[in-house]
Amino acid sequence: MRIKVDLIPVDKELFLPWSYADWLRGLLYHALRLGIPQVAQFVHDVGFSAENKKYKLITFSLLQPTAYEPSRDGLRIKGALSWSVSSPVSKLIEAVALGLLVGPDVRLGQNPLRVENVCVVPEPAFGERMIFTTLSPICASTGERDEAGRFGKRFLSPEEPDFGRVLNENLRRKFASLHGTSSAGEVKFSLLDEPRSKLLSVNGTQVRGWLMRFIAEGPQDLLRIGYEAGFGERNAQGFGMVGVLERATIWRE
Repeated sequence: MRIKVDLIPVDKELFLPWSYADWLRGLLYHALRLGIPQVAQFVHDVGFSAENKKYKLITFSLLQPTAYEPSRDGLRIKGALSWSVSSPVSKLIEAVALGLLVGPDVRLGQNPLRVENVCVVPEPAFGERMIFTTLSPICASTGERDEAGRFGKRFLSPEEPDFGRVLNENLRRKFASLHGTSSAGEVKFSLLDEPRSKLLSVNGTQVRGWLMRFIAEGPQDLLRIGYEAGFGERNAQGFGMVGVLERATIWRE
Protein backbone atom coordinates (compact mmCIF):
# COMPACT_ATOMS: atom_id res chain seq x y z
CA MET A 1 0.00 0.00 0.00
CA ARG A 2 1.27 3.45 -0.89
CA ILE A 3 0.13 6.99 -0.15
CA LYS A 4 1.03 10.33 -1.68
CA VAL A 5 1.02 13.33 0.66
CA ASP A 6 0.61 16.87 -0.70
CA LEU A 7 2.21 19.55 1.48
CA ILE A 8 2.46 23.33 1.40
CA PRO A 9 4.96 25.38 3.46
CA VAL A 10 3.05 27.57 5.90
CA ASP A 11 5.66 30.31 5.49
CA LYS A 12 5.34 30.05 1.67
CA GLU A 13 9.05 29.28 1.38
CA LEU A 14 11.10 26.51 2.91
CA PHE A 15 14.84 25.89 3.12
CA LEU A 16 15.95 22.25 3.40
CA PRO A 17 19.53 21.21 4.15
CA TRP A 18 20.80 18.29 2.10
CA SER A 19 20.49 16.11 5.22
CA TYR A 20 16.71 16.66 5.46
CA ALA A 21 16.02 12.88 5.21
CA ASP A 22 16.46 12.77 9.00
CA TRP A 23 13.59 15.27 9.30
CA LEU A 24 11.41 13.09 7.07
CA ARG A 25 12.14 10.06 9.23
CA GLY A 26 11.13 12.08 12.29
CA LEU A 27 7.90 13.12 10.57
CA LEU A 28 7.17 9.49 9.64
CA TYR A 29 7.52 8.18 13.20
CA HIS A 30 5.65 11.13 14.65
CA ALA A 31 2.73 10.36 12.32
CA LEU A 32 2.88 6.65 13.20
CA ARG A 33 2.69 7.43 16.92
CA LEU A 34 -0.19 9.86 16.47
CA GLY A 35 -2.08 7.57 14.10
CA ILE A 36 -1.99 4.19 15.86
CA PRO A 37 0.42 4.15 18.85
CA GLN A 38 0.41 0.33 19.12
CA VAL A 39 1.54 0.00 15.51
CA ALA A 40 4.32 2.54 16.05
CA GLN A 41 5.52 0.65 19.12
CA PHE A 42 5.51 -2.68 17.27
CA VAL A 43 7.52 -1.26 14.36
CA HIS A 44 10.05 0.37 16.67
CA ASP A 45 10.45 -2.41 19.24
CA VAL A 46 9.70 -5.64 17.36
CA GLY A 47 9.50 -5.28 13.58
CA PHE A 48 9.56 -8.15 11.12
CA SER A 49 12.39 -10.69 11.33
CA ALA A 50 14.12 -13.25 9.11
CA GLU A 51 17.59 -14.83 9.35
CA ASN A 52 18.47 -12.73 12.40
CA LYS A 53 17.70 -9.53 10.50
CA LYS A 54 14.95 -7.12 11.53
CA TYR A 55 12.96 -5.01 9.08
CA LYS A 56 10.42 -2.27 9.58
CA LEU A 57 8.98 -2.88 6.09
CA ILE A 58 8.24 0.75 5.40
CA THR A 59 9.97 3.25 3.16
CA PHE A 60 9.53 6.81 1.96
CA SER A 61 10.60 9.04 -0.89
CA LEU A 62 12.58 12.22 -0.99
CA LEU A 63 10.41 15.31 -1.29
CA GLN A 64 9.16 16.21 -4.77
CA PRO A 65 8.83 20.02 -4.96
CA THR A 66 7.05 21.83 -7.78
CA ALA A 67 9.70 24.57 -7.74
CA TYR A 68 13.06 24.78 -6.01
CA GLU A 69 16.47 26.45 -6.12
CA PRO A 70 19.50 24.31 -5.23
CA SER A 71 22.46 25.79 -3.42
CA ARG A 72 25.63 24.56 -1.81
CA ASP A 73 23.88 24.04 1.53
CA GLY A 74 20.52 22.68 0.42
CA LEU A 75 17.26 23.41 -1.38
CA ARG A 76 15.02 26.45 -1.25
CA ILE A 77 11.47 25.24 -1.85
CA LYS A 78 8.80 27.55 -3.29
CA GLY A 79 5.23 26.30 -3.42
CA ALA A 80 3.76 22.85 -3.01
CA LEU A 81 5.65 19.60 -2.62
CA SER A 82 4.69 15.94 -2.38
CA TRP A 83 5.95 12.98 -0.36
CA SER A 84 5.27 9.25 -0.77
CA VAL A 85 5.23 6.51 1.88
CA SER A 86 4.97 2.79 1.10
CA SER A 87 4.69 -0.54 2.91
CA PRO A 88 3.41 -4.08 2.19
CA VAL A 89 1.67 -3.84 5.59
CA SER A 90 -1.46 -1.74 5.09
CA LYS A 91 -1.82 -1.08 8.83
CA LEU A 92 1.46 0.85 8.81
CA ILE A 93 0.26 3.11 6.02
CA GLU A 94 -3.12 3.58 7.68
CA ALA A 95 -1.33 4.69 10.86
CA VAL A 96 0.83 7.19 8.96
CA ALA A 97 -2.18 8.61 7.09
CA LEU A 98 -4.21 8.99 10.29
CA GLY A 99 -1.32 10.69 12.05
CA LEU A 100 -0.80 13.16 9.21
CA LEU A 101 -4.49 14.05 9.22
CA VAL A 102 -4.79 14.67 12.98
CA GLY A 103 -4.21 18.40 12.54
CA PRO A 104 -3.86 20.78 9.63
CA ASP A 105 -0.12 21.25 10.14
CA VAL A 106 2.93 19.02 10.59
CA ARG A 107 6.56 19.91 11.21
CA LEU A 108 9.58 19.09 9.11
CA GLY A 109 12.40 19.92 11.48
CA GLN A 110 11.20 23.27 12.80
CA ASN A 111 9.33 24.14 9.60
CA PRO A 112 5.51 24.04 9.63
CA LEU A 113 3.83 22.44 6.63
CA ARG A 114 0.15 22.19 5.85
CA VAL A 115 -1.17 18.77 4.82
CA GLU A 116 -3.35 19.53 1.80
CA ASN A 117 -4.18 15.97 0.80
CA VAL A 118 -3.38 12.31 1.52
CA CYS A 119 -4.39 9.84 -1.17
CA VAL A 120 -3.82 6.15 -1.85
CA VAL A 121 -1.69 5.49 -4.94
CA PRO A 122 -3.21 2.83 -7.23
CA GLU A 123 -1.18 -0.37 -7.29
CA PRO A 124 0.73 -0.99 -10.53
CA ALA A 125 0.24 -4.12 -12.63
CA PHE A 126 3.04 -6.42 -11.49
CA GLY A 127 4.76 -8.70 -13.97
CA GLU A 128 8.08 -10.53 -14.17
CA ARG A 129 9.70 -7.55 -15.88
CA MET A 130 9.30 -4.08 -14.37
CA ILE A 131 10.91 -0.72 -15.17
CA PHE A 132 11.61 1.31 -12.05
CA THR A 133 12.95 4.76 -11.22
CA THR A 134 14.27 5.65 -7.77
CA LEU A 135 12.28 8.06 -5.60
CA SER A 136 15.00 7.85 -2.95
CA PRO A 137 18.54 6.46 -3.31
CA ILE A 138 19.13 2.71 -3.19
CA CYS A 139 21.78 1.70 -0.64
CA ALA A 140 23.67 -1.61 -0.58
CA SER A 141 26.77 -2.49 1.40
CA THR A 142 29.10 -5.38 2.07
CA GLY A 143 31.39 -6.23 4.97
CA GLU A 144 35.14 -6.04 4.47
CA ARG A 145 38.33 -6.06 6.52
CA ASP A 146 40.92 -3.32 6.06
CA GLU A 147 44.69 -3.76 6.02
CA ALA A 148 44.74 -3.68 9.83
CA GLY A 149 42.19 -6.49 10.00
CA ARG A 150 39.36 -4.26 11.20
CA PHE A 151 35.91 -5.19 9.95
CA GLY A 152 33.74 -2.51 8.41
CA LYS A 153 31.13 -1.84 5.75
CA ARG A 154 31.69 -0.55 2.24
CA PHE A 155 28.89 0.96 0.16
CA LEU A 156 28.49 -0.72 -3.21
CA SER A 157 28.01 0.82 -6.63
CA PRO A 158 25.25 -0.52 -8.91
CA GLU A 159 27.96 -1.35 -11.42
CA GLU A 160 29.55 -3.88 -9.04
CA PRO A 161 28.36 -7.52 -9.26
CA ASP A 162 27.82 -7.67 -5.49
CA PHE A 163 25.22 -4.89 -5.70
CA GLY A 164 22.66 -7.22 -7.32
CA ARG A 165 23.56 -10.06 -4.95
CA VAL A 166 23.00 -7.89 -1.88
CA LEU A 167 19.68 -6.61 -3.24
CA ASN A 168 18.50 -10.17 -3.92
CA GLU A 169 19.45 -11.43 -0.45
CA ASN A 170 17.71 -8.43 1.06
CA LEU A 171 14.52 -8.99 -0.98
CA ARG A 172 14.34 -12.66 0.00
CA ARG A 173 14.73 -11.87 3.71
CA LYS A 174 12.08 -9.15 3.57
CA PHE A 175 9.70 -11.56 1.87
CA ALA A 176 10.39 -14.22 4.52
CA SER A 177 9.95 -11.71 7.35
CA LEU A 178 6.51 -10.81 6.02
CA HIS A 179 5.22 -14.22 4.90
CA GLY A 180 7.16 -16.65 7.08
CA THR A 181 8.36 -18.58 4.05
CA SER A 182 11.08 -18.11 1.46
CA SER A 183 10.66 -17.08 -2.18
CA ALA A 184 12.44 -18.97 -4.93
CA GLY A 185 14.18 -17.35 -7.85
CA GLU A 186 16.36 -14.31 -8.36
CA VAL A 187 15.91 -10.79 -9.65
CA LYS A 188 18.16 -9.59 -12.45
CA PHE A 189 18.90 -5.86 -12.50
CA SER A 190 19.82 -3.91 -15.66
CA LEU A 191 20.69 -0.20 -15.59
CA LEU A 192 18.94 2.06 -18.10
CA ASP A 193 21.32 4.98 -17.66
CA GLU A 194 24.27 6.15 -15.60
CA PRO A 195 23.47 5.90 -11.86
CA ARG A 196 23.94 9.06 -9.80
CA SER A 197 25.61 8.86 -6.42
CA LYS A 198 23.96 10.64 -3.49
CA LEU A 199 25.49 11.00 -0.04
CA LEU A 200 22.99 11.53 2.79
CA SER A 201 23.57 12.11 6.48
CA VAL A 202 21.66 9.65 8.70
CA ASN A 203 22.01 10.28 12.43
CA GLY A 204 25.37 11.89 11.72
CA THR A 205 26.59 8.99 9.57
CA GLN A 206 27.30 9.52 5.88
CA VAL A 207 25.40 6.95 3.82
CA ARG A 208 25.89 6.57 0.08
CA GLY A 209 23.00 5.58 -2.17
CA TRP A 210 22.24 5.71 -5.87
CA LEU A 211 19.56 7.35 -7.97
CA MET A 212 18.86 5.49 -11.21
CA ARG A 213 16.41 3.94 -13.63
CA PHE A 214 16.59 0.20 -14.05
CA ILE A 215 14.87 -2.93 -15.32
CA ALA A 216 14.15 -5.65 -12.76
CA GLU A 217 13.33 -9.14 -14.04
CA GLY A 218 12.33 -11.99 -11.74
CA PRO A 219 9.56 -13.44 -9.56
CA GLN A 220 6.58 -11.12 -9.13
CA ASP A 221 6.52 -11.62 -5.36
CA LEU A 222 10.07 -10.28 -5.03
CA LEU A 223 9.44 -7.35 -7.38
CA ARG A 224 6.34 -6.51 -5.36
CA ILE A 225 8.20 -6.54 -2.03
CA GLY A 226 10.86 -4.28 -3.57
CA TYR A 227 8.22 -1.83 -4.76
CA GLU A 228 6.26 -1.87 -1.50
CA ALA A 229 9.03 -2.09 1.11
CA GLY A 230 11.97 -0.66 -0.84
CA PHE A 231 15.03 -2.08 -2.56
CA GLY A 232 18.27 -2.43 -0.64
CA GLU A 233 19.09 -1.35 2.89
CA ARG A 234 17.97 1.41 5.30
CA ASN A 235 14.48 1.71 3.81
CA ALA A 236 12.93 3.12 7.00
CA GLN A 237 15.63 5.82 6.93
CA GLY A 238 14.53 7.00 3.50
CA PHE A 239 16.38 4.76 1.06
CA GLY A 240 15.29 2.43 -1.72
CA MET A 241 11.83 3.69 -2.70
CA VAL A 242 10.98 3.29 -6.39
CA GLY A 243 8.22 4.24 -8.79
CA VAL A 244 7.14 2.38 -11.91
CA LEU A 245 8.11 3.75 -15.31
CA GLU A 246 6.01 2.95 -18.34
CA ARG A 247 7.80 1.56 -21.38
CA ALA A 248 6.56 4.56 -23.40
CA THR A 249 8.42 6.91 -21.05
CA ILE A 250 11.70 5.18 -21.88
CA TRP A 251 11.06 5.33 -25.62
CA ARG A 252 10.23 9.05 -25.57
CA GLU A 253 13.53 9.83 -23.90
